[in-house]
Amino acid sequence: MRWGAPPRGGGGGGSYRVLGVFIARPVAWLIAMVIFMSAFGSLFERMGIPILSRSVLIVDAVWRGEVWRLVSWAPIELSTLGLVFGCLLLYFIGPDLLHRWGTRRFFATFFGGAALVGALTCLIGRFLWADVARIPYMGLWPMEEAMIIAWAALFPGRQILVFFALPVSGRNLMVLTIAITVVMAALGGFPLFIPHFLAELIALVYMDVISVRPWIARARLAWFQSRYRRRTAKLSRVDRDEPPRWTH
Repeated sequence: MRWGAPPRGGGGGGSYRVLGVFIARPVAWLIAMVIFMSAFGSLFERMGIPILSRSVLIVDAVWRGEVWRLVSWAPIELSTLGLVFGCLLLYFIGPDLLHRWGTRRFFATFFGGAALVGALTCLIGRFLWADVARIPYMGLWPMEEAMIIAWAALFPGRQILVFFALPVSGRNLMVLTIAITVVMAALGGFPLFIPHFLAELIALVYMDVISVRPWIARARLAWFQSRYRRRTAKLSRVDRDEPPRWTH
């Protein structure tokens, strides 16, 4: 069983009817949070209330103790098209993920994944790549891409209309998502897309598309072998050619 595919969680607590369509309540809550943090966060920022500036992921600020930024950056999308298509994508694939994961796992995966991506981004910016530390990160799409990969892994045979025109199956959707990220990173700069690549990699591992279990098994075997060698290093071989000294 895939790590990201526990027994069907069902749940969802009903749905809301919005503009004539029904939206599962947890999905509607997440969409509402994204809209509030994005649209009203921008409005409040212009009014002098620093919601956005205190929510974006800034590496140096996190190392100074502002750890809430590890999560708060994820539900912010300032691009109009990005916000519209991001909310539509949540509407289309969110109910399927909610049905498989349940409400708790649905939110834990989104925000827990955002926290992990944020933490890894801060580690990379602090110790490996200084350019990453200079960029304030925010955006819905890194976690959206992770959810796309999760959906594609759970439903590899289903089709989805990319840009509402191109039918793509789940198997090909993963490749297309990663390929688009690589192209966008080549155009805009790879440091800017570090959270995207991290989110996609975590989703691939979480859904067992990239399996790390053989590596874990080999590491455990090597640890047990090393421990066995340390414990037996002082033992000496007993010569069986002579009878034991206690033999009469």
